[in-house]
Amino acid sequence: MQVSVEETSELGRKITITIPTDKVEKEVNQRLNSLKGRVKIDGFRPGKVPMNVVRQRYGTQVNQEVMADEMQASYRDAVLQEKLRPATAPNIEPQNVEKGQDLTFIATFDVYPEFTLCDFSKLEVAVPVADVEDKDVEQTLERMRKQRMEWSEVEGACKNEQRITLDFVGKLDGVEFEGGKAEDFPLVLGDGGMIAGFEDNLLGLKAGENKNFAVTFPEDYGNSELAGKEATFDVVIKKVEEGALPEVNDEFISAFGVDGTVDALKAEIRKSLEGELQQQLKVKSKEAVMQALVDNNELTLPEAMVKQEVAALRKQALENFKMETDSELPDSLFEVEAARRVKLGLIIGEIVSAQALQVDQQLVNQRIEQLASQYADRDQVIQYYSTNNQARASVESLVMEDQVVDWILSQVIKKENKESFDNIVKQRQ
Repeated sequence: MQVSVEETSELGRKITITIPTDKVEKEVNQRLNSLKGRVKIDGFRPGKVPMNVVRQRYGTQVNQEVMADEMQASYRDAVLQEKLRPATAPNIEPQNVEKGQDLTFIATFDVYPEFTLCDFSKLEVAVPVADVEDKDVEQTLERMRKQRMEWSEVEGACKNEQRITLDFVGKLDGVEFEGGKAEDFPLVLGDGGMIAGFEDNLLGLKAGENKNFAVTFPEDYGNSELAGKEATFDVVIKKVEEGALPEVNDEFISAFGVDGTVDALKAEIRKSLEGELQQQLKVKSKEAVMQALVDNNELTLPEAMVKQEVAALRKQALENFKMETDSELPDSLFEVEAARRVKLGLIIGEIVSAQALQVDQQLVNQRIEQLASQYADRDQVIQYYSTNNQARASVESLVMEDQVVDWILSQVIKKENKESFDNIVKQRQ
């Protein structure tokens, strides 16, 4: 096997490989001989089919299979021989496949970049810190009361903090659009449950009254067919109700599974808020670490890896927005995020390799337990991750990311930024 390597770019490599024809022919003959004893052809007894008949019937197919296998095997051997680290699958182009001549092909691919990680001991990372305060508990208790608001029908013009029941039909250029129609729809005015401008047009209406008005969907609206467009709505108010907050008594407390006093309920609220806060602090710390990695490590990205990530992000967008075609999703929409993800993946991989980090299987099991706890059939979910290697590998990847973040935080200079509970938690919501 002859191998020559050419650099097509900083990370691009082009390998030309030549395989002797006798090696190919020897493998073809071996496979045809193996077939000779197994094939069934009319007019011949099993195992007695002449080789020339076998070659005539299967020679072309076997020759193509052997060449494909030889090219793959020779590519792997060449990569090891030349000590290359392919970052992507190769694009293989046969150059000479004439029978009786040496097989020549070209493999092009990107290699992983070589780079030096930043000095983490000199890296400063701002991490948020926050506490659950009494006012956070009180605000949560107030929200819990609002969730159990007791409504009673009233007369007169509706206003903010009242609940109305309405029918509406939305139209785009005079045609009803999907998801724009509802009957007996409950809406608490002032809660911002509808697009901007919708609720404002309802203020002052009474039960039995109707109104036609136009509002414009925001540019970043989830449905691309509606984003940035003006729609008209025909609305009928069917009922107006005033709310009254329930008292925090024994009945109210027991409704939340708490056996005790108001103080016991507040203690449970605090415990829940602290758990939520710690989770979100961990998320924000991870985001800060990841941003620091991006900002403080310079490396060239393999173009093919970025393109693959662009394709993955486009596919995800199509699924999220339930789009049937990607004609309106150019690469430019995803290139920045794709490049960021590829860069982080390479940096994290380098840290894992340099520090010889191993995924903690106990943490993996704990993460799977957390995921399973969200489902009714907990044991079935755990069994799924236990028997599906790909699913478990996805969890292991997340756990390894967390381990890398923990390692980095143990090395860097941490600057604590004091923030409020609301600022941490509500941002995530």
